[in-house]
Amino acid sequence: MCGNRDINCETAVAGAEALAGDFALVGEVGCGKTALMAALMGGGVRPCKTQAAVFYPHNIVDTPGEFAERRAYYGALLATIVGVSTIVYLQAANSRLFSLPAGLLSVYDGKRVVGVVSKIDLPDADIAAACSVLEENGILPPYFETSAVSRSGVAGLRSYLAGLRSGKDGQNDRQ
Repeated sequence: MCGNRDINCETAVAGAEALAGDFALVGEVGCGKTALMAALMGGGVRPCKTQAAVFYPHNIVDTPGEFAERRAYYGALLATIVGVSTIVYLQAANSRLFSLPAGLLSVYDGKRVVGVVSKIDLPDADIAAACSVLEENGILPPYFETSAVSRSGVAGLRSYLAGLRSGKDGQNDRQ
């Protein structure tokens, strides 16, 4: 982790400590995974093109969009998410594409899948359509509407994820 010049290790570790996660961010290229990770961790991560899975303390993982978009990388995605209890799937508010085949996120029993609508502040954002894409692909509400730029919805998502880690909320369990 500390070899990456886009990550301030001390700040990122402190952010991971505060978040106390156990989740992986998954979604298409450009949907805002790394920007959301930076917002969730309170800084320390400069959003840039993620070339490989980035592992943070407390089992927090940022995956590259290619893992979701390219069939050849589905194995890498499955190998990356096997060790987390929660998959956080990002659906950009300005995209109608769901980048994974049906059922891929439910390969492992007992994984929780949380739906996040990202980039809600874009001029072409259609939050209702993005929520429909999530629901049509088996990701059940609640959905978290977020903007990494304005930080809208980030505190609520952070709180929800922290609650899952401490066992306070199981509404979205996939068992």
